[in-house]
Amino acid sequence: MEETLMHNFQPIIGIEVHVVINSKTKMFSPSANSHRSDPNINVHPIDLGLPGTMPEPNGFVVKKALVLAKALNMQNVDHHLRFDRKNYFYQDLPKGYQITQQHHPIATNGYLDISNKRVPIQRFHIEEDTAKQLNEDNHILLDYNRAGSPLIEIVTDPVFDSGKEVKEYLTNLRRILIFNDISDAKLEEGSMRVDVNVSIRPMGAPNYGTRVEIKNINSINNVEKAINFEISRQQELLLSNKKVVQATMRYDDQLNQTVFMREKTNAIDYRYMFEPNIIGINLDQQFLSEVDQIQVFNIKELESKLLSEGVDQQFVELLLDNFFLYQKINEINQRINDLAFVSKWLLIEFMGRINKQKLQLELINPKWFDNLTDLLVLVKSEDLNQKQAKVVLDEIIKTDETVAEIVDRLKMKQIKDEQEVIALLEPIVLENLAILKDYDQRKERVEKLLIGLLMKKTNGQANPNVSIKVLTDLIQKHR
Repeated sequence: MEETLMHNFQPIIGIEVHVVINSKTKMFSPSANSHRSDPNINVHPIDLGLPGTMPEPNGFVVKKALVLAKALNMQNVDHHLRFDRKNYFYQDLPKGYQITQQHHPIATNGYLDISNKRVPIQRFHIEEDTAKQLNEDNHILLDYNRAGSPLIEIVTDPVFDSGKEVKEYLTNLRRILIFNDISDAKLEEGSMRVDVNVSIRPMGAPNYGTRVEIKNINSINNVEKAINFEISRQQELLLSNKKVVQATMRYDDQLNQTVFMREKTNAIDYRYMFEPNIIGINLDQQFLSEVDQIQVFNIKELESKLLSEGVDQQFVELLLDNFFLYQKINEINQRINDLAFVSKWLLIEFMGRINKQKLQLELINPKWFDNLTDLLVLVKSEDLNQKQAKVVLDEIIKTDETVAEIVDRLKMKQIKDEQEVIALLEPIVLENLAILKDYDQRKERVEKLLIGLLMKKTNGQANPNVSIKVLTDLIQKHR
């Protein structure tokens, strides 16, 4: 059924993303920009629009916007900063208007590449956020901590035709935002909010179908699911000779379906006007030069670099989704110089233990990363084998000891001196001369048996490579 529908209709999907900027203060006031504080304590008279207050644009946010313009390949960047008022009356907007950039967005005409197409970015602009609303026991609770928080709204052309494409776009965009320290982009906390516009039309038809907006989606995976469901819903309506109603929907992840919120009628007249309290601001050369000094991460280049270093694709995806881990793997690799090796130990062994204990990554003891680095140095130099290293890693997370102290306590120091290995291994060979007659036919079995006896004798401290070399010489000597 779904395959037939897809042949008959073409989905048209556009995306609008609001991101909260990583700024200590709000967009136009000195109030703290923190949604984790107790309700209604980060509120300034400017946020409330009290008489006599004057908004002052946050230069830090403007710099972040210019960095984003580079990352999104924006062709037109306005160095003459201007703002507008969006007028409407609602409880989440205490001053009766929102300061935005309707007529003069800071950046237009960019793009972001995904695997099968180039996604045009129409524009993005700076604006302030509204208060957060909570519905509780038939009451609406308002938290004005969020009112005035700095936002950037990013708008694409309606070029997507599947939830899969949108998922890839949002994943790439989120990585750009995080790696360039523009936003923490946490959908579950509201610092990245996605509005999806979905319509369908008969294949080859010139006009768009009736557009439905989907809001309040709390993960990128759910964005994909919501789009796919909405496409199917609209297709089934049209095939049943029913109309698609222009509406705002939300996604219910329990039911795995979009749910009606309200019908959308004609566009609201927001009476946009020039913001009279903020005159046009020319971004001077010094300001622009400071922005030019900021490193802009190209996610595709980072991905290519990691893959070229031999890092598995699954690990690359994990690293590009977590800037903290990306930083750590590069810090560790400064001493190890083997990204593929470090990635396996960090993401499988180390993170496996962290996740098992349900520890918050950013809050764990920084010393553990230093100890992990010391541990991997010993593994690379073959002073510890893999099995021993895993035991030491367990101890790193349990104790405050250094790696050297743990290795000493557990008597794990590798025996690498050939003469010392000869002294330990030759008596074992002499005690088992009878099995040497099978060496030519069963070389691997004989070596495994004798090395096993050596490891038992040394509690695993004999270096395997040195031991094999010494054993080969001893067998030739005593056959």
